[in-house]
Amino acid sequence: MTRLSRYLLQELLVPLGVWVAFMFLLLFVMQFLRGTDVLLGSSVTITDLGRLVAYYTPHFLMSALPIAFLLAILLGMGRLGEDRELTALQALGVSPTRLLFAPMGVAVAVSVLMLLITSTAQPWGLTRVRELVSEVIRKNAVGDVKSGTFYEDLSDLTLYAEQVSSSEGKWTNVLLHDEREPNSPLLVLAHRGQVGTSSGGEVLSFALEDGEVHRSGRASEDYSVIHFDRAEIRVGVGASMGKGGRLTYSKEELTPSELIQAASETSEEKARGFRMALHSRLGGALAPIAFALLGTPLAIGRRQAGRAWGYLLTMGGYVLYYLLSRVFEQLGQQGKLPAALAGQLANVIFMLVGAMALYRVSRSGTVR
Repeated sequence: MTRLSRYLLQELLVPLGVWVAFMFLLLFVMQFLRGTDVLLGSSVTITDLGRLVAYYTPHFLMSALPIAFLLAILLGMGRLGEDRELTALQALGVSPTRLLFAPMGVAVAVSVLMLLITSTAQPWGLTRVRELVSEVIRKNAVGDVKSGTFYEDLSDLTLYAEQVSSSEGKWTNVLLHDEREPNSPLLVLAHRGQVGTSSGGEVLSFALEDGEVHRSGRASEDYSVIHFDRAEIRVGVGASMGKGGRLTYSKEELTPSELIQAASETSEEKARGFRMALHSRLGGALAPIAFALLGTPLAIGRRQAGRAWGYLLTMGGYVLYYLLSRVFEQLGQQGKLPAALAGQLANVIFMLVGAMALYRVSRSGTVR
């Protein structure tokens, strides 16, 4: 490795590390705020939050690495232009194409890392997140229901108990309003009840005694009342997230091999969704290579220096890339584009524009 390559790597890797850390923290705070109703329950511990950070790390890295890498190129290489170092390199005969080697090498390494993460750690982490959130919801439902207070943090369920024994999980004079079936909601009243779990903590169960069930049909005037001595109502807590935010995932929890298998075992319409999810992951993992090819000539060929310019160009470029990716993903899911092409088309466009920009910089000799 030449001295120039080592110097350029230093200019890229240091800001890359800083921006990855910043973006990771920003993404975690945004996700945490979405789930505050769940994650700030009285039963949540520091250990639970630590596990959440660990499980979310692969997912956040997949989002943070591309934009952090683009920032590192535009700001790191742009600083060389601000300090006239690129002009000195041009005087020594260093071509703009040669300056691309270091960013492209880092881009390939980042893409390989992202491919590994999206194939293994990301699906595993998101699955653990779902399990952890189910566990937290269960603990909150057991611990947050207070005597004489309505508890509404479970979607489509409202709980009330006149007296609550938190240590034993026993309730007295219980009201449960169930709207999971919007056309025929249930109102359950019972003199006694006890909350527990089953199916490894995934299901929250309410064992009720000496009560009645009121059912009404919103589409008709039907109304029925059923009296019972004992009854049990089960709620899958993984599907009953807090109303303030949902932290669960579906296709993102599947590994590439599982996506391929799912696509082969379902209808063509649903199979397109699984295939598109697979190729979208692949396209996202290869985005740093497209960013390197586009960002390097933009950084070394710009006539106006300044960090504000670099920030603006980074945000604009990433937003454009995201919009193109979403548009092509929708076209792929609708069958208007092959999934493999739809997943990579945004990268292809950025690479073509980057190659044109690099050609212009090389022909004009503009290394400023």
